[in-house]
Amino acid sequence: MLPSIRRTTTTCGHGVTLWAHLAGGLTALLIGPIQLWLGLTRRGLRLHRLLGRIYLGTVVLSLSGASYLIAKELPGDWVFAGGLLGLACAWTLTTGLGYLAIRRRRIQQHREWMIRSCVVASAFVFFRVFVDILHALGVHGPRGAETAEELKLAAWFCWSIPLLVAEAFIQWRHLWSVGPEDRGSEVPERVA
Repeated sequence: MLPSIRRTTTTCGHGVTLWAHLAGGLTALLIGPIQLWLGLTRRGLRLHRLLGRIYLGTVVLSLSGASYLIAKELPGDWVFAGGLLGLACAWTLTTGLGYLAIRRRRIQQHREWMIRSCVVASAFVFFRVFVDILHALGVHGPRGAETAEELKLAAWFCWSIPLLVAEAFIQWRHLWSVGPEDRGSEVPERVA
């Protein structure tokens, strides 16, 4: 953890935003897999809708806390804060487009955006994974201490790489699926 974030947790008033961020993020992280399972299996749609509203609220709560924490970090370390800002933007965008898709009854688009949202919600888990990978590759300070450089890399990698992998899987399914929307969409042959 960077020194300014450590100070944020101990300074009066700033702890509230950290706890809002943590509580919202953890709740979203716990609800996300349940939501994906309920939505993909089309089971318990009432529960799915209720949990979806809770998920949306927890994302808003978490992002509210994160916004303040990022703003406090930005002047001290703009590269690290930029990675976290990218994460916040990605989570806002994926969740917001998932919500907009379901409001417009675009079920398949909703599913895909919510898969992306859950991947982005898992960023703090991936953050730890990437820090451990960097340690294994020898990127660390004396006696194995975390360095500012590896935390900066992890702040960017924790959401961008998993999101890229998720996108590849989503698009891979489209490339190999044959549905009504795929029929007749091939490039027509040239007529002589």
